Amino acid sequence: MADTEPHQKSQASEQPIQTDQSKDTPSKSSPKENSSLLDSTREIKSYKRRWYVLGVFAYSALLLSAVWNTFGPIAQSAKAVFGWKDGHIALFYNAGNIGYFIFMFPVAWLMDVKGLRTSMLMCAVLSVLATSIRCITSEPVRATWLINISSVMNGVAGTVPMAGPALLSATWFPPKQRATATAVSTVFFYFGMSVGFIIGPLLVPEPGGSFLSVGQTVHVNTSVLNDEGVYVHSTATDLAAERDGIMRLMYVECAASVLLLLLVVVYFPAKPPSPPSVTASIERTSYLDGLKGLFTHRRFLLILTAYSIPAGVYSAFSAVIDVNLNGLGITQNHAGWIGFYATIGGCFAALIMSRIADILMYRMKCLLLFLFLLAAASTIWFVLLRLSFIPFSMMYLYISSILVGVFINGSIPLFYELGCEASYPIAEGVTAGMLTSMNNLAGIIFLSVLMIPHIGVVWMNWCLLGTVIFAIPLLVVFKAHYPRTNLDTKDIPQQTPTNSEPQTENTESR
Repeated sequence: MADTEPHQKSQASEQPIQTDQSKDTPSKSSPKENSSLLDSTREIKSYKRRWYVLGVFAYSALLLSAVWNTFGPIAQSAKAVFGWKDGHIALFYNAGNIGYFIFMFPVAWLMDVKGLRTSMLMCAVLSVLATSIRCITSEPVRATWLINISSVMNGVAGTVPMAGPALLSATWFPPKQRATATAVSTVFFYFGMSVGFIIGPLLVPEPGGSFLSVGQTVHVNTSVLNDEGVYVHSTATDLAAERDGIMRLMYVECAASVLLLLLVVVYFPAKPPSPPSVTASIERTSYLDGLKGLFTHRRFLLILTAYSIPAGVYSAFSAVIDVNLNGLGITQNHAGWIGFYATIGGCFAALIMSRIADILMYRMKCLLLFLFLLAAASTIWFVLLRLSFIPFSMMYLYISSILVGVFINGSIPLFYELGCEASYPIAEGVTAGMLTSMNNLAGIIFLSVLMIPHIGVVWMNWCLLGTVIFAIPLLVVFKAHYPRTNLDTKDIPQQTPTNSEPQTENTESR
């Protein structure tokens, strides 16, 4: 075909691939014409159009993450306009997480059975609905209800771009680009959080009338807090400007959602004409069998715990960093820049580490241990600064916060790929769905604690530190196997692995 790159074949793929049907093989889902699984008799090829598909998918991840992170970066302005408290801000984040958690497994089934196109269409339509209902009114009571409903819908829409990166990379990309492709769509989800930290303060003035500025110094708001924790303005002009800024932000995010829907409708196929790898052509375990298998797979459960608790807590922590740092006299603009740089740093780290993982295909565990040891050291530094155990410095606060984001977010694509390796031949969508669901559950618990009256924010810092340190021994005892990579790169008999934990020649015991 005109848009194909040179054929990429393993020696094992020179003969037609036959899926083993012995009694040791887990039950399979029946082939479907529109399934995301590929026909095993077709030639192995990589298509240039995969980069367009990856670009649209990454854009969806960026958009839905930015919408999820709308109100944290403008928390002080939103509280002034709508009369909210910190608990309201946490509730909006939690509503998205709860919507995601409830609908993740049905959507994982949709991705497994109907394929990526149907799933992405559902995601894009929900995104348009979620962002458009927020544009209806800025009247505080009605707007609060609509924003809550919108948050749930956005959480459901986010199931595809958050849980789908490993599935998309396995469906469209050859083995030596899989980790990188997973990283691209994953980091765009976190890059969307960075966009939220910037675009919100850029369009919405904070109490006192200032907009986001790179060179801005710390200043004291001209507005003051009343006894209920709500900002009281000295003039109605400030309040009107903040209200207009918030609605302007709603319109921009709605327009971006409409663009996503157009891109998906125009072109977003479920799969390429031919598979990009040997394992992409092998049918996966049926959805229900795969889901049950994950709950009894000890090595996968180790990866699940090591990933979901620190990543979920950090995601929620970074979203409400303005709430955490406000007690130090740091404005929402400064908090926005801290969140932006931390998330951007994590995105670059994820791309670099994933590219290294594609080159050193059997060293993902070592890379994860390296990242989490550095994350623990950076989190200790941040907590000591935040709680004034060591002399406070704005520069050190920036550096420590950024490093925490770099090392935690930089590990996420590697967790996805290692989880898919551990659980193979369970479908990537089911595996990533389980990983991200537990990630969101950790965020739900964290944000629910924040909603307890008068609990303060000191606990947030100790919680983050504890979860990062907790993951390190789990990674140490985890024994890494790579059955999927072995099938794609080694000249071995073609057999579909079983649900039992495989013993391969490529392992890491340290």
